[in-house]
Amino acid sequence: MKQIILPTDFSDNSWRAMSYAAQLYSFEPCQFTILHTFHVSQNFSEVSIAVDVQSLQKDADKSTADITERFKELDHHEDSRIDSIAKFASLVDAIRDLEEKDPSNTVIVMGTRGANALGELFLGTMTSHVLKHSKVPLICVPNEAEMRPPKKIMLAVDQDGVDRKDEINTLIELAEQHQSEVSVVNVPMEKDALFGEDLAEKFVIDHYLDEIPHTYYNLPGEYKEDVITLFAEQHKMDLLVFIKRERGFWSNLFHRSLTESMAYHSDKPMLVLRS
Repeated sequence: MKQIILPTDFSDNSWRAMSYAAQLYSFEPCQFTILHTFHVSQNFSEVSIAVDVQSLQKDADKSTADITERFKELDHHEDSRIDSIAKFASLVDAIRDLEEKDPSNTVIVMGTRGANALGELFLGTMTSHVLKHSKVPLICVPNEAEMRPPKKIMLAVDQDGVDRKDEINTLIELAEQHQSEVSVVNVPMEKDALFGEDLAEKFVIDHYLDEIPHTYYNLPGEYKEDVITLFAEQHKMDLLVFIKRERGFWSNLFHRSLTESMAYHSDKPMLVLRS
């Protein structure tokens, strides 16, 4: 059973991300885990910290229980399970503990902007930390994202294409469940296009996507994130998909400033896969 981790700070944006996750995975039984974490200021004395943690834990338990009951009212597969965790910990550490249970079958879904200053801090900085440190696919849901099934998916690839089928398993599963069309796009670093008629990478991706309808696009342009964003807008994409690598253009893409331009300031959900 797939594990879906749903970080929340109880903001409207985190709720939208949770609702989007329920919609995405309504066709299969999943283990949904609603996760809230909290800290105490280091300025407190040890006694004050102990008292404050108890108070915060009580409030966190109640708020987490309330939002869990609300989440249960959404449409899910009848065999899905819904649990919740509220704990004194960093979000990244709490997610790491969960994803280690089944890393090949876990997805994180979280918002990228909050409705207030506190939400902005949590869902901006925290999403950046999760993006950097987690080892499983992450779906970022912007505050302004349209809540609709991903019928049109864009997969952006670098010059290395797709190394292995398991890199894009999450994409394949979603495309099959929602009967999606996939647009595979590349912004060539040089003059040579990645998806020429006789180039091997196209045949590799054809094999991986199999019966999923898909088309290829080479997108010329100097500023790759702008080119990709424009393509997504013009073709009315519902979900943007990237493979996070530790080398080349995509490693630069996921530096904070560029991540903000692609994810935090976009109005489209973004799925970040791991190489």
